[in-house]
Amino acid sequence: MRYAIAIMAINAMALSAGAANAPKPGANLLGNASFEERSGERKPGEPWGTGFLDGVSRSPFSHWGYGGFWDGGDYDIKLGAGHSGKLSARLVCRQKGRGGICSEAIRVAPGTKLQFKGWFKAIGAKGGQCSVNFEGEPGDGWARVDLPTKSDYEWTQVSGTVTVPVPKNSSAEAPREIHVFIYTQAYGELWMDDVSLTMVE
Repeated sequence: MRYAIAIMAINAMALSAGAANAPKPGANLLGNASFEERSGERKPGEPWGTGFLDGVSRSPFSHWGYGGFWDGGDYDIKLGAGHSGKLSARLVCRQKGRGGICSEAIRVAPGTKLQFKGWFKAIGAKGGQCSVNFEGEPGDGWARVDLPTKSDYEWTQVSGTVTVPVPKNSSAEAPREIHVFIYTQAYGELWMDDVSLTMVE
């Protein structure tokens, strides 16, 4: 009896700790959301990204990975002047295809409604779509927020609300591991700063 009570107490403590660590509505789920925190200097001759995200591939910004060589593309990731702070991230096209920057994994429950917001700027970004893509355990590309289609625009805030799908063949309660990708399939440059992903009550 005492053993059973002790186990129940431990489980209650674990549930309480899990609830305390769970994301709260209004809290930004994206790390280094203003791109002010650097990941360290690049060594001579070392590329920022490869054809694959190495869970995720190294980028100049901590908490973000980078890939610039999908669909035959060749994109570079560079530092830019910030929208509000000192720095922003910018994707620069060398050969049109697809390049992107990716958040670290975020764990959320299926059915959670999420609101994305971010500031974007474009210089000559024509010939392809730029978007915020949601990927991960629910599947690749289960939701998307499109960025402005104009090839040139000054800092513009973009927002969108998405809902994490409930899986068909697994527990609806189990947290999903998702990633936020910001993609460009255009020429020119796409700049980004002050991004956020929050749970909607």
